[in-house]
This record gives sequence, structure tokens and C-alpha cells, in this order.
Amino acid sequence: MGVIDKISLNLSTRLGDRLDKDEEQKAVLNYGLFMIIHTFLGIILTILVGLITGMIIEMSLITITSALFKRYTGGVHASTPEICLIIGIILSLILSTVCRFISINIDINNIVLIGMTIIAFSYYMIYYKCPVPSKNKPLNNEKTRNKLRKKAFTLLNIYIILIIILYIIYYILKLNIVKSIIVSFILGIFLQMIVLTNIGTKFINLLDKVFVCFINKTLL
Repeated sequence: MGVIDKISLNLSTRLGDRLDKDEEQKAVLNYGLFMIIHTFLGIILTILVGLITGMIIEMSLITITSALFKRYTGGVHASTPEICLIIGIILSLILSTVCRFISINIDINNIVLIGMTIIAFSYYMIYYKCPVPSKNKPLNNEKTRNKLRKKAFTLLNIYIILIIILYIIYYILKLNIVKSIIVSFILGIFLQMIVLTNIGTKFINLLDKVFVCFINKTLL
């Protein structure tokens, strides 16, 4: 159990006892508190790293785009929430650096072509693989799976509309920040889709094992 798990469990137990809640209500309260704490820490750490590296816009957009997708697509999880946060920030930082390079060196029309390829790949992944189950969320109910799949398609369509609007704005105003935002959205979509693949899952599991070994050696 990670630190965030322990904090949320401790808070939900104390609050549940004060409010005279049963075990099931405490479990719901625990889940809610866990999500709030985990999300809050993720936002704070992303902003801090973004400010330090000067890529706060790229990191924030890539992280949010990917995180919203994960709610409906599922996918691999790290062994603890803390390692999950670290891996997410590292991947977001790497893709933010890629975003800067693409925004500076690649023409907008070529970026759109790259984006169309990633979006086509995303439709394929959502239709054939989503939602991807995990140890904590087996997702065996077909009705639930179809519901999540539809929501993933809806979210992808919303992202496409936003990218089209941003492309029109860039075409009119030629603002580099708009170009960077377009690339951030595309890379955020790409990040979540790639971790749903077998290669992506193995890569995340490898990073997870590396951090677990590092933490265990540090504590010894």
C-alpha cells in the first residue's frame, strides 16, 4: 500500500467513524479521498516541473489530455500511486520536449498529417482494445465496457473538434503558442493510446520495476 492509499484510508476511517458510516460508505469515501489527493498531487507536481523546465503549458495539456482519456480507456497501472505519478510526469516531460521540437521545426500541415495518423490509430485502439482491464479494474461486464468505449469515442471526437478549431485559429493568426497547443493535444492522445499497446504496457511495467528496485535499495 502506497503513502497516498494510507492517507486516504486513515482519513476516510476517521471521518467515517465521526459520521457514523458503515464499511461500504467508508469504502466509497476512501475512494473519493484517494482520487482527490492523487489528482491534487499530480496537478501540483506537473505545475512545479512545468515551471522549472519552462514547459508548463505543454506538460499540463499533455497530462490532462491523457488523464481524461485513461478514465474511459483503462490501461496499465504502476504498483503504487506515487510511482504512477512519477512515471506520468517523466513521460509528460519527455513528450513536452518533443512538442517543443515539433512546434519549432515541423510545418503545421505536416503536424496535421501526423495528428491524423495518430487519431486513426486511436479509433482503431478504442474500437478493438478499449477499455483495457487492469488488476484493480477487471472490466468483465460487457455493458460497462461498451459504455466506457462510447465515452472514449466521444472524448476523442471532442479532441478532434478542438484541434480543428485551433488549426483554424493558427491559420488566421499564425501564433506559435496555438501551434504548440495543437501538438500538445495530439501527443496527449498519443501517450494514452501507446500505453494501451503490448509494447507500451511492457515499458510501463519495466519503469515500475526500476522505481520499485530503486526505492527498496534506498530504504535498505
